[in-house]
Amino acid sequence: MEKYIGLDMDCKKTVGCAIVPGRSERSATFGPDIESIRRYLRQERQGGYRVHAAFEVSGQAGFLYDALVDEVDSLHVANPSKMTWIYRTAKKNDRIDARKMAVLLSIGELPQVYMPSKEVRQWRQTILHRQKLVRDIGQVKNRIRAALKSEGHSKPACRGGWWKCANRLWMARLCDEQGVADVLWRLHLRNLLDELALLEVQRDRVTAYLDAYLAKQSGAKLLMSIPGVGPRTAEAVLAYTDDVERFDNYKQYCAYFGVTPKLDESGSVRRLGHISKQGPSVVRWVLCESSWKVVRYCPSLKAFYERVMAGQPSRKKIAIVAVMRKLLCIMRAMLTTGELFNEKLVQDILKAA
Repeated sequence: MEKYIGLDMDCKKTVGCAIVPGRSERSATFGPDIESIRRYLRQERQGGYRVHAAFEVSGQAGFLYDALVDEVDSLHVANPSKMTWIYRTAKKNDRIDARKMAVLLSIGELPQVYMPSKEVRQWRQTILHRQKLVRDIGQVKNRIRAALKSEGHSKPACRGGWWKCANRLWMARLCDEQGVADVLWRLHLRNLLDELALLEVQRDRVTAYLDAYLAKQSGAKLLMSIPGVGPRTAEAVLAYTDDVERFDNYKQYCAYFGVTPKLDESGSVRRLGHISKQGPSVVRWVLCESSWKVVRYCPSLKAFYERVMAGQPSRKKIAIVAVMRKLLCIMRAMLTTGELFNEKLVQDILKAA
């Protein structure tokens, strides 16, 4: 006989609601630690029940999933934002939330979150960590330039970019100048330069690790065969795709990454709005950067970009989002078939579209 359990967890306690079809439901409150949850699930298995459990996604969902998956016949991670629309109620507490998950799970309507393996989850976290380091480096560089401009240094001492070696040495010499005046400013600049150096070392370390990890992935060579697609885009798409077979078609694949337009339809009126921007933002970020390169190096996608833009500069952003979506469709096809990028085939498909 089947038993469906909803688990509502927080830092102080866990509430479980067990439902057996045709029988009265039972709720229990126990500790938030893993051993208490395991003990509860083992007790609910007594009597020969097949136990199916669910809990809401959170920052520790991966850890909880790995720790509890062996204690039940099936374990599901629920999406609470979608669950609200399916199961509306004016009341909300831990017991109601646990019962909500158990009921939706029992009728097969629980909105679930895909849970990848621990290795893939850590790969995704490393990609996000590198993205944060890159953004932090950009912010520190802006602060350094603002500090220099506040003292009249509107241009670097040497020709070229601000961050070439000669100009970095010039900034360091400014910090080492002797004198009573501007001591606090020089201290501020020195701290910013030290922070920049530390962040760049961390970024290079993470980048080297990601490059070595990407080289072991079978799909890396496929995706990087697309002109304009580099390792950062390939790794982000591969990490968040994980198993391409879990997407039935290209529409699901593009919707997962949030590059499909929102639909507002009523009667005979059908309006397409901005893209949904659901799913991993890091993938959309790197895809956008790659799309600008792809339209430079790939003639077929450049022609598609110009066709969508229709000679109107105001449609550049619309056109590049369309290229992002086409690029995802091409990537899914390549990962499914295992074929390298074929310029002529893509050109024929885009002409027929």
